[in-house]
Amino acid sequence: MKQTNDKIKDLFSHWETFLILIFLLVNVINISLSPYYLNYNNVMNSMINFMDKGLMVYGTMMVLILGEIDISIASIITLSGCIAGWACEQRMPFMVCILLALAVGTLCGAFNGFLLVKFKELNSTIVTLGTQILFRGLAYMLLEDESLKSYAKQLSGLAWDKVLGLPVILFTFILLTLFFAYVIHRTCFGRRLYAIGTNKTASYFSGIYTDRIKLAVFSVNGLCAAFAGLFLAAKLASVRASIAQGFEMEVIAMAILGGASPSGGKGRVGGVILGVFIIGLIRYGTGLVNISSETLKIIIGCLLIVVCAVPNLRQVLADAKEARRGRAGLL
Repeated sequence: MKQTNDKIKDLFSHWETFLILIFLLVNVINISLSPYYLNYNNVMNSMINFMDKGLMVYGTMMVLILGEIDISIASIITLSGCIAGWACEQRMPFMVCILLALAVGTLCGAFNGFLLVKFKELNSTIVTLGTQILFRGLAYMLLEDESLKSYAKQLSGLAWDKVLGLPVILFTFILLTLFFAYVIHRTCFGRRLYAIGTNKTASYFSGIYTDRIKLAVFSVNGLCAAFAGLFLAAKLASVRASIAQGFEMEVIAMAILGGASPSGGKGRVGGVILGVFIIGLIRYGTGLVNISSETLKIIIGCLLIVVCAVPNLRQVLADAKEARRGRAGLL
């Protein structure tokens, strides 16, 4: 009996178990709100609406595991898309435009990483806030208020085509999930990520090339943002300097909800998957009953507050229990 109780306690000590309960609760509420929630076509279409953020979440997850943060990713989407759209208008080959978008995203991410490696006293929040403004400003300088459509139209298959009966974007998310699950949880690179996030100084003196890994992670994060930008451009059927505003907060929310901590050294791909679908399905369910976007932001904000409070509350209760045991021992 004691072993059974210990197993149950161990199960509920995992963050993913808590997320599964939230996931089930979200689905129950959504089903009660709308009879159309479980419609297969509606569910698949909802994937198109929020999964572009899911394509960015693993890059953000790795940044958080390092104990850093990147709030420039939405601006990276914008700049990479605008440059690729401009190149397409200059009659450059379509594949060159795609490669240019991915290269710009990678370089923007590498620039963030370079600044943090070169100037170690700088905080990643401040650095990426600055580059967020810089990248979007460059996009506005390039296009101003102009909207370019020829590049996005050629990408339209990414938004509306299907692979094995699934939207291309969902199929791509599954492939990325398998790839990043392997890299983060099964390779030396992944183990070094957690080590750096747990203790940067100890990792450095144990022989881990912390600067190289940080530069690589921010570059990958920029690449993921630019890659997601391809799908966003396909969905919007145009590129302009005002796209993707606010994306960074929702992507970071998905990663943090999934268990990736800004303090570093925490997070699992399984939890982040649940974080993506919880927020995505909240957005889908509230959309079916015409709840405003402002109300949706309040719901997601409250959910994040609760999520951040639960581990701390659990620690407080554990400390209080330990203190009571100590007082009992003294008596």
